[in-house]
Amino acid sequence: MTADPKIAKLQTDFQNLSEIASALNTASDHLTRSVAVLDEALKRLNIGLAVWVNFAIREVDVNEPMLYDIDQIGYYKVNGTWGLAIRHIWGDEGADWEKEEGPWLFNDASRELRVRAVDKIPEVITELTKVTLQTTKRVQEKTEKVVELAEAITQVTVATGKGKSLTLAERVAAGQKSLTGKLSDLAGPGKLGSVPARDTEEGSK
Repeated sequence: MTADPKIAKLQTDFQNLSEIASALNTASDHLTRSVAVLDEALKRLNIGLAVWVNFAIREVDVNEPMLYDIDQIGYYKVNGTWGLAIRHIWGDEGADWEKEEGPWLFNDASRELRVRAVDKIPEVITELTKVTLQTTKRVQEKTEKVVELAEAITQVTVATGKGKSLTLAERVAAGQKSLTGKLSDLAGPGKLGSVPARDTEEGSK
């Protein structure tokens, strides 16, 4: 019995598909591992800054230039984990509204999105470098202002500390020292030491 040509072709196509699918899965796994290594390297830098780069821009309506529909890859914190991420956003800049699908960590996104986005990873690193530099400069400027403020407050605190009110014990001690000094002065020549004893006794009556 002669085999049906359609069946034979289907069997051949399925065999080819099986081989190609195996190669696709191997390549996809390699991409996943490579991105995981890159994510780990970025995580060790402890940057903590988010950036996004467009990798697909869809035309929405030529008569509505404020409308947008974009796929982006970036560096973002998803469910408490920083890493390369993908998202789909769309909205209207004129009406000031936006909706979002995602974001997903890169390796959690669909295979199609990952394949389309992977070429933009170098741009993400470039943008992250730029934003990190800008943020570093702003932090340094803010730090200088805070240092100046701290120094000014410290000076006021020191000055206030020097002129602060004395406690009761400090006033008593200061009074005793002053009284002792005055008695010493009176005991000098021509003062208390030269007064006859009887005059002193008379004065005490």
